Amino acid sequence: MASCSQTNVHLHNEQSVLYDGDHDIEDVVMYKKEAYTMFLAWFEANRQYVGGRDLTYAEFPTRFTYEKKDKQWQPRKLGYQIGRLHYTLPGIWELYYMRILLTVELYYMRILLTVKKGCMRYRCIKTINGHTYDTFQEVHSALGLLDDDK
Repeated sequence: MASCSQTNVHLHNEQSVLYDGDHDIEDVVMYKKEAYTMFLAWFEANRQYVGGRDLTYAEFPTRFTYEKKDKQWQPRKLGYQIGRLHYTLPGIWELYYMRILLTVELYYMRILLTVKKGCMRYRCIKTINGHTYDTFQEVHSALGLLDDDK
């Protein structure tokens, strides 16, 4: 029986950073800019390993294993694992309008990660047939993944 690996996602420069109250806020902000996540490591692994470019982010653990200590994906030597994308609600109500927009974009990006393969940067997720869209929602429309009432 295969084990399951939860693969987290985040928007560009929106990765979570854990810190305690004793840290200087400027140090925390600088750390966030440099924080390397499992998701960012997927982009790097796709640049490094041709053998993973035919996989979606959720499929990646079937052939690669994430090394937490080194914060990088390595080719899997044995065993089998499936990936699971963390569920993101399309309309989590936040207090601030901008946060709602970010949450909606995260939802659309997460869905795109179930079909996009071999992405090496955020821009790749937003690119279809050589055209780069401004939002993940626009990419959904271009791919016909969205229905509307028209």
